[in-house]
Amino acid sequence: MTNELIFKYLSGQANNKEKDEVRVWIAESDARKKEFSRIKNAWILAGLDNEIDPEIKEKEIRRILGKIHFSAKKRSLPFRILKYAAVVTLIVGFSATLGYFISEWQIGQNPGYTEIIVPKGEQSRIVLPDGSRVLLNGDSYLKFASFSHSKMRKVSFKGEGFFQITHDSSRPFIVETGDFNIKVLGTRFYVSSYPDDSIQTTYLEKGKVEIEMKEHNNIFLKPSEVFEYEKNSGKFQKLTINDTRFTDWTKGILTIKGKTFAEFSKTLERRFNIDIIFGDSEVKNHVYTGSIKDEDLNSVLEAIKFASSINYKRNGRTVTFYSK
Repeated sequence: MTNELIFKYLSGQANNKEKDEVRVWIAESDARKKEFSRIKNAWILAGLDNEIDPEIKEKEIRRILGKIHFSAKKRSLPFRILKYAAVVTLIVGFSATLGYFISEWQIGQNPGYTEIIVPKGEQSRIVLPDGSRVLLNGDSYLKFASFSHSKMRKVSFKGEGFFQITHDSSRPFIVETGDFNIKVLGTRFYVSSYPDDSIQTTYLEKGKVEIEMKEHNNIFLKPSEVFEYEKNSGKFQKLTINDTRFTDWTKGILTIKGKTFAEFSKTLERRFNIDIIFGDSEVKNHVYTGSIKDEDLNSVLEAIKFASSINYKRNGRTVTFYSK
């Protein structure tokens, strides 16, 4: 993989064969995904505003790229990135870990789209073009085009995220989950919409949201209300809760309430990028209620062991749980 090809891909100048080559290269390992994340983030920052003075832009890009090394050659990225400078209206708010980005931007009046993909074990803080903020948890996906020429601000979403939407009464914000749409004007809410989970959840912290469903009347949520949709049966319910279980993860806390360990294990796999094996069927049925500080995997595993009759063995990324 050459630096030149990476830059062509980022700038939208790569042909279909070259795009496939880069995507295959990225998918070959988690290390390459993370490295591409760093490269892509720098690229986006380089194209934040084409009105910036070239000398200022050059100085800023050199500062950013000076901290990045291309893993394939173990050297700094060349400054040829400026040759393919693109105009991108996405602002990335850096956090301790970041997802990686695949953008298809076209010159002209049809600006294409941006996809944000957050691997397991990572989180990403994003500031959208309208100033709205999104915190994405591991194994999540967000896709959107520019909001500038649209009557609606629309994004496609899968995974787990916390949205803080900038108020704009003239342009509603729509989150498409595949099973239903969430329509808001300005508010703070949580969404869990993993494709392999049977339950899809929306929790409203502040403001007001409208759940739009194809075969049912729309449902409105007030603060502290939860909408749960069961994918297999099509059943849904609206509940009021008095705790912060759905937003604790944004503060570094894993909170569960009345979940089996089999259900909780999905959270652990996504948060720490691990594979969980159950040594016996009994361990799956342990029911948990409580909170664990989300510090590191070993601390969480020891907390589970201490608080229950479950033990574990860890071998790299594989963790086996079994009854004591």
